[in-house]
Amino acid sequence: MISARSEIFCVIGNPVKHSRSPLVHNFLFRKMGIDAVYVAFEVKSLKTFFEFARDVGIKGISITIPHKVEAMKFVDRVDEVSLRVGAINTVKNRDGVLEGYNTDVEGVVRSFESRGVKDLCGKTALIVGSGGVARSCILAFAKMNISRLVISGRTEEKVRRLVNDVKSFFEKTEGIDLKSVDKVIDEVDVIANCTPVGMLPNVEESPIDVSLLKSKHIVFDTIYTPIETKLIRCAKEKNCLVIYGIDMFVFQALEQERIWLDRRDIYYFKEELITLLTQIH
Repeated sequence: MISARSEIFCVIGNPVKHSRSPLVHNFLFRKMGIDAVYVAFEVKSLKTFFEFARDVGIKGISITIPHKVEAMKFVDRVDEVSLRVGAINTVKNRDGVLEGYNTDVEGVVRSFESRGVKDLCGKTALIVGSGGVARSCILAFAKMNISRLVISGRTEEKVRRLVNDVKSFFEKTEGIDLKSVDKVIDEVDVIANCTPVGMLPNVEESPIDVSLLKSKHIVFDTIYTPIETKLIRCAKEKNCLVIYGIDMFVFQALEQERIWLDRRDIYYFKEELITLLTQIH
């Protein structure tokens, strides 16, 4: 039961009404007997929100689109992974000191491993998008020994900036316009959608032309509402290996709980969470 002693955790984004984070984290709090509540805030001004968070003592914060990059300005320190990614998705309030983390990288790696893909050596990945999620995906792929990255997006300036940032730790990176995907698709082994294109309610949209998909492709969509996006659905029809956004979502959420609560047994709840989230779609 929520009381005056209950600790507060939250997710911030804009929009955020689609988020399943409250369902996941409140489920975990109940399972572990933690006196806490997790809520969602649609935030337009990060400065205003973080002043509020410090004032009321919010214990943990999840950060989603479009705030993952800018939120780094408002915390006191960040971990090494976040520095390399250039984005955070998690904040822990440690006695008034706000610490920033990025659990998306771990979420991507564990999602691929759960589908039997543990190494990407010799492969080329097409990253669709240039925001915080794309940055996390790129670092995860680098950790999995990807050989080459092609970054595509609608905004040339953002793509160029991301390519330059990534080259500081991964040289084999190039940027292309989203309209040029068809020119490189035959060289690509992995396709990762790191944009909100295809998210509810726009479920008939796809970030790339699905007719370009081939059975050799590993297709990863970071979207988890719906569980099967148009991109994933069409990839399955082409007999591609698919990696679901729901897997990344659950793994990154469990890693957030590990950070907030210092609990290493948290991963035992993975299958229960997948079942729970699948049932409500």
